[in-house]
Amino acid sequence: MPGKAIIILLTGIIALSAITIRNISQRDNELTTHVINVYSDAQIKNIAETGVQMALRKIKVDTAWRAGFPLMNLLGGKVSVRAKDTTFLSQNLIKIEAFAFTGYGTSNQETYTAMCYLARPAAGGTRIFPPTMKGAVTANSAVSTLGNLQVDGRDHTIAGAVVGGQGSFGIWTTSSLSQSGSSDIGGTVSGTDWAPSKPAKAGTVATFQVYPGGYPSTPDSVMGGPANGYAEGTLKATAIAGTGGSQYVTNPALLTYPLKGVTYVELPSGSEWNSANITGTGILIIHNTSSNARIKNLNSGPFKGVLIADDIIHVHTDIIGAVVGLSKAPSSGNCLGNGSGSILYSKAAINDGINVVPFSGTGGMTSSSVNVVYWWEK
Repeated sequence: MPGKAIIILLTGIIALSAITIRNISQRDNELTTHVINVYSDAQIKNIAETGVQMALRKIKVDTAWRAGFPLMNLLGGKVSVRAKDTTFLSQNLIKIEAFAFTGYGTSNQETYTAMCYLARPAAGGTRIFPPTMKGAVTANSAVSTLGNLQVDGRDHTIAGAVVGGQGSFGIWTTSSLSQSGSSDIGGTVSGTDWAPSKPAKAGTVATFQVYPGGYPSTPDSVMGGPANGYAEGTLKATAIAGTGGSQYVTNPALLTYPLKGVTYVELPSGSEWNSANITGTGILIIHNTSSNARIKNLNSGPFKGVLIADDIIHVHTDIIGAVVGLSKAPSSGNCLGNGSGSILYSKAAINDGINVVPFSGTGGMTSSSVNVVYWWEK
């Protein structure tokens, strides 16, 4: 090969080698940058998630803790954490937010947020008071009162004595109210108690209300849902298991008395429990999947606790606690009473009913567990 050709060949090889080396170096730099970015993304994500986990651990030990953590060093970056009680999708929850930083205070600063909502029981692992219990009567339909029915939203002891200044509405409904006959309605307005009267004092009833997130359609959602330890099916399962004297029947004639625990009467579609004996305590449910189970002529009692029914007609006995109607179109327009009877709002009786179901921690929080119901990052 002539010398000139050899020189050209060598020059080409050298040029090609230089290009190859440059490309390799460029790819190496790109790979290094990619690895650094991946590491940085993972690092800041881990910082934020760790901040949330630290708060969860703290609340697990101290259910009342809401102090949060000020900005501090963590995993090669920084994080600040805050915790507060809040309401989300009609659930009473604890909101935890962790704000993570890398390169804090520099032109390369990056931020990342992790947030979660968890169930908010009261200290000691007990359930919260369901927001559904708006007063002595809470309904999703037109309500009428007749006869000598007494509906009293003032707070009462389980024995029926008035507890001053602690009550709520006599009747709260998403539709209209007709107060007729000699029926009386009372309640508490801004801490002032008003004894049952006709017409009801202004503020003791609430009509055409809108329930945030939609009116509860099942007994478990009435009791607070998963955030309060009542995942769908919990009440029915408790009744079937017979926990604490609970009963599940499709024929109310098979009930034993006094009622206690969770009494779940699942009637066939369109059926009614007429001339009902409701003597007892706890949670009494008359419901089916069609939401048209009726309880009519509640003649024997008293009942102390929470009564939840698709359709409630004619209360002729004493109920201390709260009554909740589920159906939007009950067969008799929710004519609560056409004779003598009383519905007395009682936080004590409601709270006793709330805690009838053993609190396992799967739907709420105890000293050994926390229940995260939502998680979000960005």
